[in-house]
Amino acid sequence: MSKKYAVVFLAWGEKYIKEVESCVKMSKAIQGYDLILITDMDTDIENLHCNFVEIIRASFETEGLLRKTELTKFLPETYDVYLFLDSDTVVIEDISLGFEKAEKFSIAVAPAPHYSLDYFWSFDQIMTLEGIPCKGQLQYNTGVIFFKNSQTAKSIFEHWMNLAIKYQTQFNNDQPFFSLAMEELDFNPYTLSISYNYRGFCDAISGIVRIWHSHGKLPENINEFSVAWPPRRAQPSKVIFPGQLYYMEDSTKNNTVNKSDD
Repeated sequence: MSKKYAVVFLAWGEKYIKEVESCVKMSKAIQGYDLILITDMDTDIENLHCNFVEIIRASFETEGLLRKTELTKFLPETYDVYLFLDSDTVVIEDISLGFEKAEKFSIAVAPAPHYSLDYFWSFDQIMTLEGIPCKGQLQYNTGVIFFKNSQTAKSIFEHWMNLAIKYQTQFNNDQPFFSLAMEELDFNPYTLSISYNYRGFCDAISGIVRIWHSHGKLPENINEFSVAWPPRRAQPSKVIFPGQLYYMEDSTKNNTVNKSDD
């Protein structure tokens, strides 16, 4: 495969380095691409068993999830398009469309399950401070981002980082700042289907899942089906087929919600 495309991980600490190792091992569909790891200055990577073409030690300005916003500061300039993956992902099918669309439109990304930007954990307060009216803007998920080595993409990422730093004492999640950055710069990315970032929250599946994104176990039969519609759904370790009762765990309230797939 050409050196044109690269897959990038950002992780630090033993737990998340092991998640990256697991992702690479399970993700057969990315093993033809160059792999890059960005980590902090302290994480022990001596026993890392992955074929990374480059491991970059970074000195971050931010903490926790917000470090993702600093991603492009540390990337090599030798690729045309990058795919950023969270450590809790598994790439299970071909993802070439994401690279192709990022090459054409600069960024390709899928919607978040919690898709209302202004309702994302009171993010409307940040939007109001920025003078952005709350009108149901779409929130994208930042666990899977295809992006071009272009000035357009760099401008979005730089604004993403600046917003995160500006409000880091008020909101410590990187994700909504990404959508806000695109909103403020009047940029529309190519919107991928959720098959490129399936979170395992029982969302409807149309066709195949290409990227599983969850700390929970990937169901072995997630892409086994006889018809694409009515949809099946999936949660960690389990696929729910049409007509089956299912439940979705609500980790924020420590209870379950019973549902039926019509």
